[in-house]
Amino acid sequence: MKIIFHVMRHELRQILREPKFLLPFFFPPFLLICSQFFILENASSETIPFTMFLCALLLSPMAVPLASDSFAGERERGSLELLQLLPGNSSFIFYGKLLALIPIPLFFLLLSETIFAGMLSGNAFSFWIKSVWAGFCMTILFSSIALFVSLSVKTARAANQISLLFFFAIFILFQFFAERYFSIDFASLGLSIFTFVACAILTRIAYRKFRSDL
Repeated sequence: MKIIFHVMRHELRQILREPKFLLPFFFPPFLLICSQFFILENASSETIPFTMFLCALLLSPMAVPLASDSFAGERERGSLELLQLLPGNSSFIFYGKLLALIPIPLFFLLLSETIFAGMLSGNAFSFWIKSVWAGFCMTILFSSIALFVSLSVKTARAANQISLLFFFAIFILFQFFAERYFSIDFASLGLSIFTFVACAILTRIAYRKFRSDL
């Protein structure tokens, strides 16, 4: 377990050394929050929850460049071999890298959704918890997908190009499921089950791919 957290800390240090990785997490919430304050000055409590949901969804694929750099980038830099010298089996490296993708998106997700919730006069906590949970589930899902993509291509650039397709999925999800997500009581439970099953399958396939490449 110590090795997993060692790899996780290594990954987070690598990310924080490159501030450019943090820009995609900052600008979408900043622009959406500014739109509520300055552009949509008369935004009602009916529009803010949907903006909260959109912000949560937009933050989830922002972890893709981090995931793309996890294996394809390490392979390009020749540093993946150094991690393989750590004691323990390969699963420690794999899951350490996967866990390192969660803290930064989660921080910006909680911060932005809390600011949005402060704009609401009623049912703020209900909208906050549903939006945060949706963003958390989608972050894990897209991170799992991007991790698999990163293991399947040779360069981080190729991984990022393929990962751009995720943004189309986000807008489709928002258009078709935003209203239903807030109106159906068990929508969060359904999303949780779907995310758990999808991530379990994806991480299993990705881990097999990782082991076969060693």
